[in-house]
Amino acid sequence: MIPYRALVSAAENWGDRTIFILEDGLEISFEALLERVNKLASALEKRGLEKGDVLAVLLPNCIEFIELYIAAGSLGMIFQPMDIRFRGKELANALKWTDAKVLAAHAMDAENIDSLDLDIEIKLLIGGKHKGWQAYEGFLGSGTSPRYEPEMDEDMDNSMFIFTSGSTGAIKCVPVTWRQLDFFPQDLMTVTGINPVDRGISLVPMSHISGPIVVNLCLVSGSSYIITSRFTPLAIVDMMETFRVTWTHTVPPIASLILKGISRARDLSSMRFIALMGTSVSPHMLVALEHEIPSVKAIQGYGLTETSPLLTLLDLEHHADKRGSIGKALPGSEIKILDESGHEVVPGEPGEIVVSGERIFKGYYKDPGLSASVIRDGWFHTGDIARVDREGFYYHLGRMDDVINVGGLKVYPIEIENALLQHPLVQDCVAYGIPDKKRGHVVAVDVVPKGRHKLIHAELRRFLLGHLAEYKIPTHIRRVKEIRLTATGKPIRRPRAQ
Repeated sequence: MIPYRALVSAAENWGDRTIFILEDGLEISFEALLERVNKLASALEKRGLEKGDVLAVLLPNCIEFIELYIAAGSLGMIFQPMDIRFRGKELANALKWTDAKVLAAHAMDAENIDSLDLDIEIKLLIGGKHKGWQAYEGFLGSGTSPRYEPEMDEDMDNSMFIFTSGSTGAIKCVPVTWRQLDFFPQDLMTVTGINPVDRGISLVPMSHISGPIVVNLCLVSGSSYIITSRFTPLAIVDMMETFRVTWTHTVPPIASLILKGISRARDLSSMRFIALMGTSVSPHMLVALEHEIPSVKAIQGYGLTETSPLLTLLDLEHHADKRGSIGKALPGSEIKILDESGHEVVPGEPGEIVVSGERIFKGYYKDPGLSASVIRDGWFHTGDIARVDREGFYYHLGRMDDVINVGGLKVYPIEIENALLQHPLVQDCVAYGIPDKKRGHVVAVDVVPKGRHKLIHAELRRFLLGHLAEYKIPTHIRRVKEIRLTATGKPIRRPRAQ
């Protein structure tokens, strides 16, 4: 899909209806968004920008992010969102990797960016003034309001460059074609029934692939969306209640914040569903969400930036009887579960997720070696482990790199975490392996207790013996204040520095 075309159609169909709501309550209609996007695209075109040029943004969740995304596409430019935590060499490498010609950033980052050796033709500043930068509103105001008709090969031309580190820590650039933008709106509308009366809220950074594709969902479905970057328990629940939010998709750490912010006095009855993605989810968390928000169905999905991004999504009908499942394969994806020898496993047995189909990316940008290592014979090897039941429902077990080999026996961290989270004094936890001279590795866990409760290690081990085989019981248990997370909200499964 071409987001600009979708916006033109949406403005014709829904006109002055609201598409986005900002934190301060300001509502933006489809028509108003189109007018600003047209002016911004005109201003970019006047500066000589054209199809194939890269427009990069280093921005928090904001309406300017959305305007830049759609305007870039109207000219056939490639949109490059970057994590706002990028700094120094990491930021410079990302911009040089794609030869970005335009960079839009917040005023608080201007000085940091200017200290880098960058060759950026146009620098747009949001939220202040800085020497050498053009004020975003002034730049947008210099444009007119024509209607553009992009000419792109939707199957071959790139719409975005997304930088991702996954769970490995190594930065990779994933090209996303225009055709691959079709899938997420279709998936959510088909599986969850999202329609013009629905209202979502942004509870993940828009710099990840989920940001632009949710914009696409709003353009196609006519639904509205709240743009926020305030990820605190009270702020999240306040907005969900005030704006009568009906759905959100997020990651487990943010779901934990929702649970912390809920009180019995809250009216969240407008909520229909919460979709959790990004990493394995404890069934305990799904149950807690449905208990605290009785109108909600909590479901899981699975995918990667490299897969557009969803491969599976649990339908609302099976939210209870298939709790813990990431759902069935979505149209356009073929999934196999392979053992270490490359053979398909029988239902119920764990193995690596490998995928093929039109959702899958064609390879990492400017990195043929890495591409060849993960795409073999037309199949993308994800490095994730799952099992599938006889009905075709998949269950995510974690990353291959995270599996703990205890004396030749495999232990999946999610097993230990799911068991520990059933203990009444455990708020959160993460399991990982540490070296052991006799067994190769043993299991260790970091535990966040509820409140100020003291954790008695012997008691936790006795509790786990009622749920797990003895070789899976942690030999090292450490109390921590919080679980460390990657930039994409995934737990870091390695020992902390002493």
